[in-house]
Amino acid sequence: MNNNPQPNLAVRVDPNEMVRYVQELMTTPQTAAAPDTSMALAHRQWGGDTPQARAAQLRWSALNRAFGDARVSTWTTHSKRDQIHVPAALIAAAGVARLTMSEQEVVFDIPTLLDATLELCEPIGHA
Repeated sequence: MNNNPQPNLAVRVDPNEMVRYVQELMTTPQTAAAPDTSMALAHRQWGGDTPQARAAQLRWSALNRAFGDARVSTWTTHSKRDQIHVPAALIAAAGVARLTMSEQEVVFDIPTLLDATLELCEPIGHA
């Protein structure tokens, strides 16, 4: 795989496919959770080292960094010390929200990520 993330920053991942990918990552047994697991699962889901697979893995890494941002923490809940519950809309939004480079890391523009999350949330109540 090419280590330059720049060509993959603009590649979007279908929100439903992003949720499926993250669900697969989360249900992979801990013993198999080696550093290359996210890429191996992406390769399996998208049929090899494809732009979609690289983008999904890049977006997953950026989403993990976003969890440390206080603006994202309002969307997550901690039920146990080592578990975090994340709405599917936030994961789906990670497939389509704008990515940027910050120093040497790929990160989400947090306001854009949250806007995309709101767009993917199901409406509640009656208008």
